[in-house]
Amino acid sequence: MRTYRAEAAAQTPELVGAGVGFGDLVKAATIAAGALVVVGGGVSLLVWRSVWIELCIALLLVPYVILAAAMLLWLRRGVLQALEGMTGLDLDGNGSIGDEQIRLVPVNRRVMVNGVDSEDLALFARAAVGSGDWTQAAWRGRRLPSGKRCDNGYHAALVGCLTKVGIVRDYGRGTSGHLAVSDVAEALRLLCL
Repeated sequence: MRTYRAEAAAQTPELVGAGVGFGDLVKAATIAAGALVVVGGGVSLLVWRSVWIELCIALLLVPYVILAAAMLLWLRRGVLQALEGMTGLDLDGNGSIGDEQIRLVPVNRRVMVNGVDSEDLALFARAAVGSGDWTQAAWRGRRLPSGKRCDNGYHAALVGCLTKVGIVRDYGRGTSGHLAVSDVAEALRLLCL
């Protein structure tokens, strides 16, 4: 059994990605105009017992007027860019002359390391290596640079990062382990921070 889905899947990517062309829009406007004329004629027959030709002609023109207005709005951008290129003035007020240049500006520069914010991890490593205290009791409820409060799960992730690089050893259930690194700079280097 042939279906639309099967035929669309069998088409080449160029045909699928072609999109809607101007000819398709004109066809749609023609179909809409015909439908509006039929509806307008039917309404005028019901209301006035005769076909009102002026109404049918007006309804016939509506889709084409809408299509023309849309095309003018679409062309306006290209015309303004060409005029801006010739005059050297910013006519549309977008801040650039000619083609718009899109720039990506990074907003959030936070880096995540194994699900942990890098600034939180750096603070935790400095404090843990500097003071020797990385226990849950010392860190539970503390506000970190990312704005998070340290809970048991986040603390486990922080300590997991330290154990992964060998700063804390023998950490596990019921034991806090021991520090294998005593220098803060070395700990940050091991964490690549």
